[in-house]
Amino acid sequence: MLDFNNFIRDTNLCDPALQNAEFTWFNNREIVIWCRLDRFLFSTGWEDVFSDARQLALTRVTSDHCPVLLDTNIVKWGPAPFRFENMWLEHPSFKENFKIWWEEEIFQGWEGF
Repeated sequence: MLDFNNFIRDTNLCDPALQNAEFTWFNNREIVIWCRLDRFLFSTGWEDVFSDARQLALTRVTSDHCPVLLDTNIVKWGPAPFRFENMWLEHPSFKENFKIWWEEEIFQGWEGF
């Protein structure tokens, strides 16, 4: 680890903090050990171009590691628009489920389009 830390220092690489977690790995044992093993390293030149970049730990699903996302997009456009895929029509229970979902939906205001 000392050699790796020296390499980071000697090459002037940036190691920004995770925005939403302290650690990215744990050993899942009786005596718990938490570490930050997963990270992005980048040069100061890269940081000059993407000054608002941030590292985010994503949800751990099956691994003992958290995936790490490097977000360089500072513009947030809101939630993604709904997209309908024709393959859903082929699912055996789609029409039945759609009828249930539609009947459960509560509309406010004028429902006409």
